[in-house]
Amino acid sequence: MSLDCATSWSERSKLPAALFLLGCTCGSALAEQTDDAVFFQHNSQHVFNSVFGLPAPASRVVQNIEWQFSLEHSNQFAGGSAQDETLEIDGESSLFNIRHKQRLSECWQAEVNVPLIAHDGGIFDRAIDDFHQFFGTPDANRDATDFDRLTFQYSDANGETHNIDTPQSGIGDVQLTVQRALGCFATADSTEAESIARLGIKLPTGDPDELRGSGEVDLFADWQSGIRTLRNRWYGAVSIGALYLGEAEDFPDQKRAAVYGSLGTQFVINYQWRLIAQLDAHSAFYNSALRELRDPAINLAVGFRYLAGKSYSLELSISEDIAVDTTPDIVARLALSYRPSLVSR
Repeated sequence: MSLDCATSWSERSKLPAALFLLGCTCGSALAEQTDDAVFFQHNSQHVFNSVFGLPAPASRVVQNIEWQFSLEHSNQFAGGSAQDETLEIDGESSLFNIRHKQRLSECWQAEVNVPLIAHDGGIFDRAIDDFHQFFGTPDANRDATDFDRLTFQYSDANGETHNIDTPQSGIGDVQLTVQRALGCFATADSTEAESIARLGIKLPTGDPDELRGSGEVDLFADWQSGIRTLRNRWYGAVSIGALYLGEAEDFPDQKRAAVYGSLGTQFVINYQWRLIAQLDAHSAFYNSALRELRDPAINLAVGFRYLAGKSYSLELSISEDIAVDTTPDIVARLALSYRPSLVSR
């Protein structure tokens, strides 16, 4: 289990069947750039899954350019043993993402995602344990271990493959993507919510010894449906894709391919406020006897988007693991998006 609460960025901070889910798909609609998009660009994964190139859901077309700065923070606590494998995840991770989105033409958009990652013992263990004790909910024997320690450890039949017990920080694996609006009839300022096809690559810029990357190139391709709406209040969309994993020497038990998908819905309260619920899932990345690594990961996020004028929007979301211990138990994400005014062409 793991819990994520937003914190400052500093040198100490860090299924197939499940993909085919029902959503609200009643009537076509238009989307105001990313404001009426139904997905958060979050990617909540535990530390041994996050080294691979699973992308966040694709964003909708922007009129010109967009910068997004987001912080995800997780308190991670999970582990077990099976056959010759042992896993222990106890610590906190902060992920600060810088995303730049650039419209290339009426139908094409490119994106660069640069993650900064920190792993640390954290400060939230006691508060989380007190919460579990107060409400009488299971805590996976969290109170039987020392609070605020850092242990990210995995070993298999060949011996220990990873063991992090001191704070680590640095750049993660950079992602580059290009996407096209399918059936595109857009004009230069169109925001029509077409379906999207996307291709992407994850570069080996992060250090695998510090669990900031896999050390190999990963490739992915996905499709996102057009946005659908009901009475101009409810919006819905679905996304499905496939991920090719480069053969990483540091993660010998990995699979070479995985599938993933997301289901999102948004309720428009008024012009400025939107409520969003999002379900994300992916198949296992490892050939493992441990359920934390073997089982499909399923995660639910809920939150809001606030439109602060034409150029800024703010997002806050909280997510938790639906399939227990396959993702962090609770993750907090805060994101600020900035879109400069459209330049005349």
